[in-house]
Amino acid sequence: MSVAERTQDALLRPALLRAAVSLIEESGIGAVSVREAAKRAGVSPCEPFNFFASKGELLTAIAEEAMESLVTALQAAILDASHSSAMNQCRATGHAFLRWAFDNPVHFQVMSTPALLDFESSGLAASQQHIRAGLKRLIAAAAAEGDLYCVSVEDTLLAARAFVYGLARMQIDGQMPGWGVPRETSLETMQRLFDAYLFRLRRG
Repeated sequence: MSVAERTQDALLRPALLRAAVSLIEESGIGAVSVREAAKRAGVSPCEPFNFFASKGELLTAIAEEAMESLVTALQAAILDASHSSAMNQCRATGHAFLRWAFDNPVHFQVMSTPALLDFESSGLAASQQHIRAGLKRLIAAAAAEGDLYCVSVEDTLLAARAFVYGLARMQIDGQMPGWGVPRETSLETMQRLFDAYLFRLRRG
């Protein structure tokens, strides 16, 4: 393969991912196919199959990008709060997840459809477990510091995950205005609600 061909291949894969994301933004996940992504990217229908043999592989690649950016966002939030208490680090991760979902609605949607993804062999499951392990350590530390009432670390994490996921899902599904929350204040509102949720878990 020539240098020009390698360069073209290196550019084509991200172009196909951008095209697929654009299709999801416009028409939803159901509108995505490898051929439609090729059409949107302006290449022949056969070229994308060098990278993605199926819609599932294409969506999995988008999910991998999403997971990488989410991990980066969570790690940055923890680092920024690293000189504070574990409880404040828990708060920072919740805020970071909500901001990430707000800023990346398509990636959130793709990651929320595991049945369409190659979740296990792609490494997505391992990344998810890595995130969970880190959050469990934070919750356990907050409980050990006496700031968090926690009977079970696993249950506390599941409940917190359900809370932030539900808020993000409502935002992305366009439900917030129906609850009197315009888009321009929805992120602030979601983060404030998460703070109120954490307050109820505090000891004392």
